[in-house]
Parts: sequence; C-alpha cells; structure tokens
Amino acid sequence: MLGIPLRMALCAAIALGLSCSGDGPPYFIPGTATLPACDAAPAFDLSDTVWSSEGNVTIDTTGCDDAQPGEELESCPLTWEMTQTGSDVSILVDNEYEILGRLCGDQLSLEGGFWLPVRDDGDCTYEEDSAAEVGIQAGGSTLTVVDDPQLGPELAATGALALGGPCEATYDLALIEFTPSPSLP
Repeated sequence: MLGIPLRMALCAAIALGLSCSGDGPPYFIPGTATLPACDAAPAFDLSDTVWSSEGNVTIDTTGCDDAQPGEELESCPLTWEMTQTGSDVSILVDNEYEILGRLCGDQLSLEGGFWLPVRDDGDCTYEEDSAAEVGIQAGGSTLTVVDDPQLGPELAATGALALGGPCEATYDLALIEFTPSPSLP
C-alpha cells in the first residue's frame, strides 16, 4: 500500500489544516509544486473533458505501508474531470480532490494532491484500500498533452509526477481522455 489508511490520512490532513475549506469534498491537498507564469496560449481546450488515469508508482523512500524503496506498484484508475478558463485548469479527481493546473502551450503544470490507490493482489478494491493523500512536488509537476491519432479524437497527457506524503514516490502518469458513448435514441 502507498501510505496510511485513508480515514487516518483525512483526519491528519484536517487536523493539520491541509484540506480545503468546508467539511467535505472536494479536498485540496497541497504539495510543493507551483504553477508557472504562462505566456503561451493553451494548445487545447480541456474544458468539460473527462479523463482516466493509469500508470506505475515507484517508491523512492521509506515510510510507505507494505512497500520498500525501488518497488514498483500499479496504480488504480481514477477519473479526472477538467474545466478550463484561459490557461487555468481546475481538475476534480474521483469527485474528491481538486488539483489546480495551468496549460501553457501543450504543457499542463499541476499543483495540489490526491488519494493514490494502488492494486492490492491484482485488484482495485477501493473500500479496503489503504492510501495516503499525496502532494505533487516541485520538479515533477508537468504533463505533456498531445492529440494522439492512435486514440482517435481523444487527447493524452503523459509525464512523471514527483509525489510526497508519508513517503516519496514517482508516478509515471498517463491520462487518456474519455469520450462517453452517445446516448441511445
């Protein structure tokens, strides 16, 4: 598992003042990454798009439950809903966490954090998963957005995020735009 039990992490985050104002989602988990100034126009309009995440997490330090430095874990998919105003992007991750972003050209920089569940014996059983809230760290907060012809009309965003929490990890993240099926007549 990556981190400490979610309930304990939420309590610790709230006690330390790490969550956003209000009593519930969306939470904002700070990290050390900041959004850059942006002179380049955004290459894409991400507003009202929904994405799915996938990728592997490599543990960098001690402090993760049941994981050692150098160990690689497969992450569980999460839903990323994006809203864009100019270059600024607001991202709601799994209807629980808000990440702030800035799209400069095709570079999407991120600020904030989220709950990162990993596979347990090959399964993603979220109700039984232990995970900690992890902040996106400086030096690892930018994804590249591309129009991938192999995916059809969808976009993809890829990069490695440096994550910090009870332990540090590198998340090789791929976001794929999800295009819902058209409604049946």
